[in-house]
Amino acid sequence: MTQSRHGRVDLQGTSTVSGIVHAEATIPPFSITHVIGHSHVNTGWTVGYGTEGKLLIPGWTLKAEYLYVDLGTLDDNDPPPPTTISVLGGGRTFTHTHFTDNIIRVGLNYQFH
Repeated sequence: MTQSRHGRVDLQGTSTVSGIVHAEATIPPFSITHVIGHSHVNTGWTVGYGTEGKLLIPGWTLKAEYLYVDLGTLDDNDPPPPTTISVLGGGRTFTHTHFTDNIIRVGLNYQFH
């Protein structure tokens, strides 16, 4: 069984650019960090299998289920962090994240008669 699902995907982290401009320059070594954060609602899919069977003890059943969830990807291209060092270039951060999950459920049921 495959089902369409919607889910919110989040990506959070930091990007750091650090180094020295030139060994003979008067600018000291630097380190610039900025926060990356993205959120989106993606449409994905779920596929799974489950089974349930009676135990030897009357009225009791055991069930198991497996689900694989794929909520797609979240891509973003962040600009370089703000800097006051005019000779610094680059620092652009590209993120590509694929959101998947594996879910296993096990249960014990009692059937009232």
